[in-house]
Amino acid sequence: MDKINEIYQGLKAFIHTFIIKYEYENRGMLKKMRIDSRLNMDIDNEKWCKLFLCKSCFNHCAKFVLLRYLEDCGLSYGKMNLKGLKKWKDFVKNISEKLNLLYAIVIKDLQEDENNKIRKIFKESDYDVFEIDEELARGMSEHLSFIDFSSLKKKDIVLLFRRIYSLEQREEMKLDEFYKDAPALSYILQLEKTEELL
Repeated sequence: MDKINEIYQGLKAFIHTFIIKYEYENRGMLKKMRIDSRLNMDIDNEKWCKLFLCKSCFNHCAKFVLLRYLEDCGLSYGKMNLKGLKKWKDFVKNISEKLNLLYAIVIKDLQEDENNKIRKIFKESDYDVFEIDEELARGMSEHLSFIDFSSLKKKDIVLLFRRIYSLEQREEMKLDEFYKDAPALSYILQLEKTEELL
């Protein structure tokens, strides 16, 4: 199995779990966000919530792919790759299986990075209302921690996200126009047009 397909299979499992887990969560909060923002009011509430959930999920996928790329390229300390997970298990005794805590630390660290571009990609957004819990973090780790992301090129990541969020879905869902910006997802979608990979 090629590397892109391995990553895709891991993310596909993550997306499936994420959507099932959060499909009916935080509806009251989402309704309030919709009313307060007055954005996309032409979309009925049910569809609005589904679009928000999908955009949140894809943004988390983008964060994970980019953070693993940064780690494996030596642009950030390895925390979610095999070496990082071993250090985490050596460092903590009673919470070593709580990879959601490690993931939260990784994201916080990247939000404080000296590189402004990295800070912008990982900055907090409304889409973080759906958190990476223990089950989701463990699933990402089991599927993706052993893969070396350092050899990925811009075209590989573009191809990967065309499989995750197909051109047909993009035409139908128009997540780039929906609600507010999802920084990591926006970065990856713009890779196709302008950006060089980090």
